Amino acid sequence: MTQSSTLPPITFDRYHLPNGLEVILHQRAATPIVHVLVWYHVGSKDEPSDRTGFAHLFEHMMFQGSKNVGKTEHFTWVQGIGGVTNASTSQDRTNYFQTVPREYLGLALWLEADRMRSLNVSEENFQNQLSVVKEERKQRYDNQPYGLRYLTMLEMLFGGSSYGWGPIGDMAHLDAAPLQTVQEFHQQYYVPNNAVLILAGDFDPEEARRLIAEQFGDIPAGGAIQRQFNPALPLTQQLRHTITDQVPFPSVSIGFRSVPIGHPDQQALALLGNILGGGASSRLSQSIVHDQQLALQAYSFNLPQERDGMFLMQATAMHGVGVERLEEALWEEIEKLRTEGPTQHELDAALNKTEAALVRGLGSAQSVADMLAQCQVFQQDPARVNRLLDEYRSVTVDDLRRVAQHYLSPNSAAVLHYLPNGWN
Repeated sequence: MTQSSTLPPITFDRYHLPNGLEVILHQRAATPIVHVLVWYHVGSKDEPSDRTGFAHLFEHMMFQGSKNVGKTEHFTWVQGIGGVTNASTSQDRTNYFQTVPREYLGLALWLEADRMRSLNVSEENFQNQLSVVKEERKQRYDNQPYGLRYLTMLEMLFGGSSYGWGPIGDMAHLDAAPLQTVQEFHQQYYVPNNAVLILAGDFDPEEARRLIAEQFGDIPAGGAIQRQFNPALPLTQQLRHTITDQVPFPSVSIGFRSVPIGHPDQQALALLGNILGGGASSRLSQSIVHDQQLALQAYSFNLPQERDGMFLMQATAMHGVGVERLEEALWEEIEKLRTEGPTQHELDAALNKTEAALVRGLGSAQSVADMLAQCQVFQQDPARVNRLLDEYRSVTVDDLRRVAQHYLSPNSAAVLHYLPNGWN
């Protein structure tokens, strides 16, 4: 039975500048800080298949200086006033943020506007950050235990589509890219009409509007955004792959295609992932880790993306446990969900955890800003943040059984075994 939301609504003002920049202002006076967030609607899925890694490259390039800000001075300015700043890249977006004392809002806006207007995309900066990205690739993926697990699952689930690679990209593509191609990518996507600016925190709204118009208003709009998206073909048979590497224990990953952001089944799949493998009380932890002692850890989650999604399960074997037995145990738990479905008690517990997470998120200006940005960029509906809890509460046990049967089919799964060198 659907309940009415008891969470306080997230209030905001939304408008746009003539150059296309979307602006969302969310006031909260709990602490004397303001979170300044810019989301560019560009991620790895927007890259050509032979030019991957560009969006992540610009996550780094955007700190390499602009007309009035020297190389890495963005960090120096923000950290010098006691603030924090960083950035991240996904398949669908790239974000840049800083949290600063409220009296330095003007500085934060000036820094973001200066690089939006005049980023220094030079050969020197390109080559410098290419070296940084290569080192990151080695440390986080190539030389990390199980480091290729996520990238391999993307290839298996979305091969041939725009989601078939991760943001880190292919280093050979970046090596082969001329500076002009890098500059063209920047000119196409890092423009005000492909961005949303969000302020969340303690600020005067009239002053904020004045500063935003002053700093961003004269930045020229870019051309119309031409997106080329190649959807993945349906999976009609189970795909299997094995990686042998320097890892301590075997692991099994099972992936399924799920749904994009905003799909009616999104919240049911999120709750299903929580029930199946979302913590110590989940089915995987209780059965496979605790009772059967087959795995050191086991978890699952649903990851919706702008145009598609995936549901992932992963388990790392206990010492002496074979990979085949571990995979068998995972399928047993999936089959129980598909045939019997979860209990009302499990659904209620998952809902309680979800509500607690939403309440915690409301206490953070950064978390609220990110939720507003996601709803704006992917659905053009920032007010959806106030309907999320009711969407979760509308899910029933019958919904959970239905989505388990529909999406978690062995015939459309990707199965990855990660084995230690010399394993037999």
